[in-house]
Amino acid sequence: MDISTPLSPHPPLRSRLRVRVVHKLFLLLALAIALALGALGSITILNLRSGFVAYVNTLDLARLTPLAQELDQRADAAQGFDGLRNRMIWDALLHRLLDPKPPRGAPNPAANRPPPPPMPDPLRHAPARDNDAPPPPALPPRVSLLDAHHRWIVGAPLRTDALQRPLQQNGTLVGWLALQPLTHPVESRDTDFLSAQIRDMALLACVLVVLALGVAWIFARHLLAPLRDVEQSADRLANGNYGQHLETSRRDELGDLVRHINRLSGALQANDSARRRWIADISHELRTPLSIVRGEIEAMQDGVRMADAGGLHSLHEEVMRLDRLVDDLHQLSMADLGTLSYQPQLLDIAELIDTACTSLEPIAREAQVTIKRDLSATLVTVDRGRMRQLVDNVIGNSLRYTDRGGSVRIGMAKQGRSVDIVFDDTPPGVDADSLRRLFEPLYRGEASRDRKRGGSGLGLAIAQRIAAAHDGALRALPSPLGGLRIVLTLPLVSR
Repeated sequence: MDISTPLSPHPPLRSRLRVRVVHKLFLLLALAIALALGALGSITILNLRSGFVAYVNTLDLARLTPLAQELDQRADAAQGFDGLRNRMIWDALLHRLLDPKPPRGAPNPAANRPPPPPMPDPLRHAPARDNDAPPPPALPPRVSLLDAHHRWIVGAPLRTDALQRPLQQNGTLVGWLALQPLTHPVESRDTDFLSAQIRDMALLACVLVVLALGVAWIFARHLLAPLRDVEQSADRLANGNYGQHLETSRRDELGDLVRHINRLSGALQANDSARRRWIADISHELRTPLSIVRGEIEAMQDGVRMADAGGLHSLHEEVMRLDRLVDDLHQLSMADLGTLSYQPQLLDIAELIDTACTSLEPIAREAQVTIKRDLSATLVTVDRGRMRQLVDNVIGNSLRYTDRGGSVRIGMAKQGRSVDIVFDDTPPGVDADSLRRLFEPLYRGEASRDRKRGGSGLGLAIAQRIAAAHDGALRALPSPLGGLRIVLTLPLVSR
């Protein structure tokens, strides 16, 4: 009985509520724009208010010009305006020059006029006009008179923030007019003007916000457009679809991300191809000796071949070749994983190479190849066993592939803080494609070469890993002798 739970037709709530990066960027830009416009609007309104009040106070101070001219011409100006210390006289002067209304306590000429006729009902109930609004605070109550030493004489109480205007008679300072400043607009026309300005600014800010949000949305989509392609490409890579290429002309970080994805795709495709080729090569390498062993055993079972010493020797050779191949594969895998053991010590690399050449002389004589060396004492810090394995693999490769009557030459050249050990051999040479692939595992320059002569195809690959583990490098180049040149670079011991 099937008791499996059917899949839900609806995605999880968390995935349905996911906010995309373009939305986050848009919201971030919108918030930044709103904050910037809000701060700019607030500062502008504050500056407008304070600037407008300062402008009104400046105009009020200019309105004192008739009073200043009158005071400049008074006969008692030089004596401290003694005639104006009487408040009634001061108020009468202020109202005569600054306010058309009669002074306080004086008779109002309009009081004796007959009352105007009653207005018609339609006009009586008409809405109030602007000139029916209550008048603003009068200018005279804000004015005070000071002597030349800023001592109060008459008028409004003196404040520390009062605006002052000098009074001069024949070029001599005789006093000061002081005006109490307004802290906010009080006239209806001023407040209406400010309200209209603020209203227009708010409308303009709303329009700018809408335009900025539209630009921010377009910018966010344009900026993050490559991310959609990168997301789809990464999904295809996760599903094993390698080798895809994304086009981009951007020179920013998102363009770099697209190019990194392209390189990642190429690397994954190369690794996948190498893995497939690696499996095919390993199976091919193992199949050949196993087929020989199987054929030998079946021949002995069928009585075609006797189980004598010759047959056993042939089986032993194939088994040993299998053993060497498996051992090389194991060492290569350990080198790739970085688990090969190394015990660095200070030694003379020339002595190590000379010892290796001496031990390989029998193989060289059998292959009819001479080994020549031109070495000088050079101290390096390496693992003796692993470095001997590297040298054996490189020289052994030259001995296997060099034609009879050829030679292998080993030289040395110091390059600053490193030393180059050069292994040259005579023909046959190696083509350019083989030079690039020479250190690939199980690669042979010629597919038709006999495997007994060519070895397992892992020697140079293992040698390259050993060189890298010693902070060195192993390179393959065409040899001036007509064959192959292998250059081993090792760091010198710093003294």
